[in-house]
Amino acid sequence: MIADHRAADDALTLILETLDEDDEEAMRAHNRAADRCLDARRAMNTLVPVTMGGLQALVAHYVRYEEYTDGFERIGAALEGCDSTLRLSMLRVEIIKSDQDVEVANRPTVPDVIFAHRTAWDAFQIAPHEDVDLDAAYEAQSDMQAAFDLVLTAPCTARIEALALRAHLQWWLAEEAELAADYQPQYAIAQARATELGMLLNGGVP
Repeated sequence: MIADHRAADDALTLILETLDEDDEEAMRAHNRAADRCLDARRAMNTLVPVTMGGLQALVAHYVRYEEYTDGFERIGAALEGCDSTLRLSMLRVEIIKSDQDVEVANRPTVPDVIFAHRTAWDAFQIAPHEDVDLDAAYEAQSDMQAAFDLVLTAPCTARIEALALRAHLQWWLAEEAELAADYQPQYAIAQARATELGMLLNGGVP
């Protein structure tokens, strides 16, 4: 496609250098060449490189024809010296893996979520009743529920974290037993998570 566009553009440039707009035949030849150049340009717009070499060639082509020159010159300089056989799909895998590593690194730890939930739970206990301050009551409840959602989904990376999370869940289940129906399905999920942690801590599921 790059070669097709280059040939079409060169042919149109050659015609334009000697074009006599009063010559009908010359104008028809010009229009045909312009159409071929436009078709080649449209085909270029659909081109998706799959290797680093293809991307390098595409950037160099855009720079040659002075399209988005400043930006593509910077991209070309950055790509210079890269392995031309590298498949861009593999690069995408590395980017995804890097994003996943960042996500894991930024994920709150078990002690973090336990502390946040206990803080939000304590705040909810002393929050104004909804008859006194509806907004404050709803905000405290929302904060508590959001913090508990993180408790239910927190991954354990060490035995000590699993022990701490199980103890926190058991505490919460006992505290809210009378209101279990109001906390569904979170209450049932918490029960299942506590049971699961207990089996894992005792040697796993038989």
